[in-house]
This record gives sequence, C-alpha cells and structure tokens, in this order.
Amino acid sequence: MPKIDHTPGDDALAFLVDQHLAPTPENYTLAYIALTDPGSPIGQMVKAFNSDGFRLRQTHADEIVRLHLAGSAQASASPDHAQQDALRHQAIKLGEAASSAAAATGAFARELSEEAGTIGGEEARTVKIVARMIERSKSTEIDLNATASEVAALRQELEAARDDAQRDQLTGLGNRRAIDRHLQRLAKKGSARVLGLCDVDFFKRVNDRYGHGVGDRVLKQVASSLANACAPHFVGRWGGEEFLVVMEGGDKAAGVAMLDQARADLAKREFKLRENDQPMGQITFSGGVAVATGEHADSVAAIHRADAALYRAKAEGRNRICSD
Repeated sequence: MPKIDHTPGDDALAFLVDQHLAPTPENYTLAYIALTDPGSPIGQMVKAFNSDGFRLRQTHADEIVRLHLAGSAQASASPDHAQQDALRHQAIKLGEAASSAAAATGAFARELSEEAGTIGGEEARTVKIVARMIERSKSTEIDLNATASEVAALRQELEAARDDAQRDQLTGLGNRRAIDRHLQRLAKKGSARVLGLCDVDFFKRVNDRYGHGVGDRVLKQVASSLANACAPHFVGRWGGEEFLVVMEGGDKAAGVAMLDQARADLAKREFKLRENDQPMGQITFSGGVAVATGEHADSVAAIHRADAALYRAKAEGRNRICSD
C-alpha cells in the first residue's frame, strides 16, 4: 500500500486554527485547496483576505464555499458507503477543477459530456450524477468569472483603504503612519536620510484671528507649497502645524538648502481671505534639519535633534532653517 502523505491535511487543519475557523468539512476543503493550489481563484481569494494581516472570517469562507464548492456534496448522497466515499472524492476533485480557472472548468465539462455518452443504460444513475456535475461545472464557470472580478474589486478596495489609512485627510500628505513606514523602509535599505521638521510661524494667531476654517486652508497651502518645492522627496504632516520632509541621502547641506528655498517660496506668496480678499499678511515657517544614518531608532533620534534645531530657529527670530 502506498504511503499516504498527511502533511497537506495537517497544514489545512493548522490553517483553520490560525484563522479561528471551525474544522468543518467545508472549511477543511477550502483550506486544503487554498494551500495546495494558491494560484487558483480560491487560493487567490483567500490570499486577498490574508495579505494585509486580516483573518478569514466565517462569512468570507462561506461565500467562497458557496461560489466554488456549494452543491458538490449533494451528489454524494447514497446508502452505499463505498459509493458515498467515491462520490465525495469526486465532488472534491470537481471543486478543485472548478477553482483552477474558468477555461479549465469549461474543458472539464466537455470531457464529462464525452464520457457520459459512452455509459450504458444499466448505469443510468451514474449518468444522472455526471449530468448534474456537468451542469454544476458550467454554473461554476460563470461564477469563476464573476469571482475574478470580485477579487480584483476587493483588492482595489483594500489598496484604497490602506492608502486612506496612511493619508492626512486635511492636506492629502502622508500622516504619521506613512512617515513611520517610509522611514523604516529607508532604514531597512541602509539609506541615510535627511530629516527636516517644519513648523508654521505664529499659526495660533491665524486661528485666533480668522478662525479654524481659515487656519485649515492655510495648512493646505503650506502643505502644497512644501510638497511642490521639495518634490520628489517625501513630505508628510507630522501633526498640527508641523510637517516632516525626508530626503534620501546624507547631504545635510543640500537638505538645508532645499528647505530654505521652500521657506523663501512660501514667504513670497500673498495670502488673502477668500470671503473679502483681505490680505492676511506673510505666512512663513521655521525648520530644523538633522541626518539619520543607521537603523530606524536613529531616525527617531534625528527627529528629536531636528526638533531642537527648529526651536533654535524660532528663538533666533523665525522664518529660517537651522541644523543640528
């Protein structure tokens, strides 16, 4: 007797435990196909749910089973246990074939049709079983095409949700989470990075005099001005009226020069109230620059040094850039 490989079954059970799913026959079959054939629509759909750290919920598993495996077990109803086992195996194989691709399912249906024509009259019951399998495979072919579109749409939704989670809603710049991830990527690459921490001068006066609505519009304009002046380098909103500019490389002087040019560009702009065209006066920012060269912890330390340089720029009269 050939030796049975239990590894795929053990892996499927471990998958169910990790996903907090009950070890039902449907869930087991789903896990088995997803693990042994990750390129199939079932495998791709499971991967789409798991790719960003999400667990596969039972509702998701039920929907995948409905699309790819539902109805297969019905063909196995029989008082003969041996026949039940054979039909159950055949149903699982049908599910695997249906989940491989729409084209493969169509080919499978054609093959079954040809075989059905060769079966004699004394095997009419088997003919009915095969006929039902053919109909299910044709239906699954349609479901596969719909599922492929659903998986693509789900991927787009997940990408959009992930992007939204890393974007500041007011300015459209990256938020603290995006900044942290960007700095971690640079540290992982082993790249040095120049960090420029910028703070809008006298911003509290703008809010107090004109209101928070005007203050928000000022922040949007400052964010846009910084992003344009510092492109293609990363610019994110650190919080409140503070922004962080990240320039890959260790040239601190170049970072100071870039921020100083951005500062000068903003200082030249004329800000007016939208409601009555009243001049608001000059809007400026101060900045502090530091360099990080090692691991991510060095970025955190460099931001503290940039913050100290920023306060020195404030103390020296604002509207200027200082470095550590």
